[in-house]
Amino acid sequence: MATLLGTWELGQGYGHIAHLAPVAAALNARGHRMAVAARNPATADAVPGAPFAGVIEPPIYHPAARQPETINYAQVIGDGGFADLPAMRLMVRRWLEIFEAVKPTAIVAEHAPVSLLAAHVAGLPAAMLGAGFLVPPAQQPLPSLMPWKGHDDAALLAAGAAADASVQAICVEFGAPMLDSVATLLARGPAYLTTWPEVDPYGPRTGVTYYGTMNGFRVSARAAWPAGDGPRAFVYFPFAHPAAGALIEALAQLGWPVLWHSVGAEAPPLPPNIIHSPQPLDMPATLGEAALLISRGGHATSCEAILAGTPNLVLPDSLDTVLIGRKLTANRLGGATVQRDGLGIAAAIEAMMSDAAIAAGVAAAATRYVPYRGERAAAQLAAQIVADFAL
Repeated sequence: MATLLGTWELGQGYGHIAHLAPVAAALNARGHRMAVAARNPATADAVPGAPFAGVIEPPIYHPAARQPETINYAQVIGDGGFADLPAMRLMVRRWLEIFEAVKPTAIVAEHAPVSLLAAHVAGLPAAMLGAGFLVPPAQQPLPSLMPWKGHDDAALLAAGAAADASVQAICVEFGAPMLDSVATLLARGPAYLTTWPEVDPYGPRTGVTYYGTMNGFRVSARAAWPAGDGPRAFVYFPFAHPAAGALIEALAQLGWPVLWHSVGAEAPPLPPNIIHSPQPLDMPATLGEAALLISRGGHATSCEAILAGTPNLVLPDSLDTVLIGRKLTANRLGGATVQRDGLGIAAAIEAMMSDAAIAAGVAAAATRYVPYRGERAAAQLAAQIVADFAL
């Protein structure tokens, strides 16, 4: 029996653990086990079925400031510590302590780049797992996350210079074989894409396997739809978001029946055509009953909408959700809007719902993925991990 260590350092929400948990369960079925070092240990503890052999708190970087523009993955992880060499030293040391305690055979990193570098220092094999935004092609320079801006190689190399320098310095200081860049660090091991090519900002890629979305947080809760004329809309959007008020105004104007899921902030006064569910809903079932999804463009939610054949209107609020919105638009699976007033959002909703190309696109994608089963994909990925690491 081999012990693997799943690692998660950066990002919030359930999505990171939701990628690791089904793989951990599938490895358990093969006689292995996976512990997890999770940015939010409570999230890992809450996974149904308790698939993890243990839950540990990893070193977490708390940046003082972020870079003004993020044009490639090296800057994403630069904000996560790679541009701060003193902090990197401390985090690598802490990861080495965790490795000594767990004694893993290999590392599986889900948005945990410092753990990848620490694994190199420790001589441990490692792999990356996750959505396309988090698992870029291992090429130098790392490709642009904003290809529409036309950054040349010199700009991309400059964007990665601070992170590349930290990789080199850590190798020297800890006596590890030299890596000259983030790209060479990423190239050390396999990359497992738990996404669809339709939402991969670097995709579709050739020569890779898209294992599809994996969700370790399936729930069965359902909610009754409110009365109302028009298409049913499922809204997965935080009430604390600055655009929430305008979205409520738009949906009240349309009068369509709406189920809205949001956690955290208390629900504001809502019109009678909107019912709020503070608890998570059965996503496939709810999307299957909805004519459209309105979201901020989260990766897992967007993948679920593709499976359900439900068009997704994205109100993006971060680079990764901007990229999801652009990919959905390009693939005729939905759209995105920067409108932040009720009239503008209502117009965007109506335009998307009247677009015959989007209706055809979501129907074709749903048909394409009819054979997909998450449990089977997790088992396939676990088998590949066993083969890649010769467990």
